[in-house]
Amino acid sequence: MMAVPTLKTVRPALVRLHRYTGLLLSGVLFIAGLTGSISVYRTEIDAALNPDLFHAPAPARLLPVSTLLARLKLQRPETQVTALLYRPPAGRAIVVYSSETVAGRTDPVENEIFLDPGTGRIQGMRPTEGCCLSRRALMAFVYRVHYSLDLGQTGIWVMGISAMLWSIDCVVGLLLTFPLHQPAWRQAFWRQWRKIWAVGLRRSSIRITFDLHRAVSLWLWVVLLGIAISGVALALEDEVFNPVIQTILPTMPPMTDTRLPVHPVTIDQAEGLAAGFVRAHGSGERPAAVLLDPDGGTAMFYLFSNQGTEPPGWAVPWLPWI
Repeated sequence: MMAVPTLKTVRPALVRLHRYTGLLLSGVLFIAGLTGSISVYRTEIDAALNPDLFHAPAPARLLPVSTLLARLKLQRPETQVTALLYRPPAGRAIVVYSSETVAGRTDPVENEIFLDPGTGRIQGMRPTEGCCLSRRALMAFVYRVHYSLDLGQTGIWVMGISAMLWSIDCVVGLLLTFPLHQPAWRQAFWRQWRKIWAVGLRRSSIRITFDLHRAVSLWLWVVLLGIAISGVALALEDEVFNPVIQTILPTMPPMTDTRLPVHPVTIDQAEGLAAGFVRAHGSGERPAAVLLDPDGGTAMFYLFSNQGTEPPGWAVPWLPWI
């Protein structure tokens, strides 16, 4: 007869898997948790460390995108703009990201540019890949450590695989809290399991520590699993997350606008089309940022917000512009 594994028979293996996975991931999760907690406020901390870059007088009227691009080109002809956050919060500078390279230069290129929103004047620049603990580079470095351990693509894979192992370990940890001798359809199972959600304080310090580990993990289980799965999605979206989701869940195709212009339009006209697309779907927010194709021929507007803050917003299809 074929033996059927039960929770009781596989529990020793699950305990070892849970223990050694936790030990393996402890360093990565500590680093990710610490740097992630700091990165939540990275813009505010960065602005406090670098007020000369981030702070700017609030203008009575923001300049059009085309004007900003033209004025930046006059000051820095070699700049190849890839992103422009042109509707900042009041008192903040416009942020521009560029992709230019300088032949023969080994140090990082200053490809993060800060503009006065009222005049388009460059008020400061810095490299986005600067290292490491200077006030200019600190928050960018902390954020890179958070998502890639500052190891580039290799680090992203390390974080993605760690998130996959953590996701599996969350399920294993949940299984280890189930009572061994009661089937789930009996009331006694739920009575025994309910006790595991509490911490017995009249016990030894070792037992209290174990109860805290188990009970706190149970109360936060959904949150922990969500963070772990989101880590897979952020690090290995195309390689792992999207194929799995599309296999097990029905997915809708991206919402696109079929009324794209037949002929190229100016960047300001493209912004108007993006705003119209969002209004047609029930939102009054305006585009606040744009991604520009390196060849300068297409644009994608995103970060739809009237205040320049980061909303759970929209992105629109690539629009041809001239």
